[in-house]
Amino acid sequence: MEKQKVWVVTGASKGLGLAMVSYLLSKEQLVIATTRDASRFDQLLSSSVGLEVLQLDLKDEQAVRLAMEDIQRRYTRIDVLVNNAGYGFLGAVEEANPEEIEDIIAVNVLSPLRMLRHVLPYMRGAGSGHIINLSSMSGISATPAFGIYNATKFAVEGFSEALSQELAGSGIRVTIVEPGAFRTNFLDSSIAVARRTIDDYAATAGEFRRRYLSNNGKQPGNPEIAAKLICDVVDMDDPPLRLLLGKDAHARALKKIDSMREEYRRTEDLTLSTDFDA
Repeated sequence: MEKQKVWVVTGASKGLGLAMVSYLLSKEQLVIATTRDASRFDQLLSSSVGLEVLQLDLKDEQAVRLAMEDIQRRYTRIDVLVNNAGYGFLGAVEEANPEEIEDIIAVNVLSPLRMLRHVLPYMRGAGSGHIINLSSMSGISATPAFGIYNATKFAVEGFSEALSQELAGSGIRVTIVEPGAFRTNFLDSSIAVARRTIDDYAATAGEFRRRYLSNNGKQPGNPEIAAKLICDVVDMDDPPLRLLLGKDAHARALKKIDSMREEYRRTEDLTLSTDFDA
């Protein structure tokens, strides 16, 4: 990396978050790694030079505000924010209960927005910075059993795209990371399953749920390579707004684009008929 930066990485105790922290430390970066339970953070890594492990409840507005104020005061800057914290949810849309829906929205959508609100003022003051928001290939293309998770990642895509336009000319860049299936603990400790099942969805959401869970440990993506690519984006002269990771994500994204184009063409006459001057 070109120079030492101050990074704030959420959800840093496992998976891609931990892989990113490890890579950044190997590049002598200053890393504030947030986690819900600091006592469970990798003990060998936690004593590394340049690392601060911060126990932080991302759903607590006051705690996030005070934590970012303290980081700015002690480090004088926040160069990169990686909104990585989040989890998956398996279950048909109808199977999810209100509490399950509200919790995943609070973590996957409201928490990164909260972090943005309390970090962007410092980046705007400095006239520089980089926001990296973790989405997913599930933020591009929906599947049965992932509808609620899809909704949260589609939301990340939407506010990140708008944010990149709002920050045009500010010196602050935005990158949306869209990983495919990577061999992390996502299908182990980072996914929730709907407590209720409905037999009528057995052939759709039920079958996809079974297939997702049986794929644990067989995912094609290498998290160490992904972590390096994500972190190295900040040194690009022209970083991408969207960064797909994995052959599966690439294929699925292109299939979605082709499907949308075909459907829009098929209904073009209907679409164009709705204007006053049609």
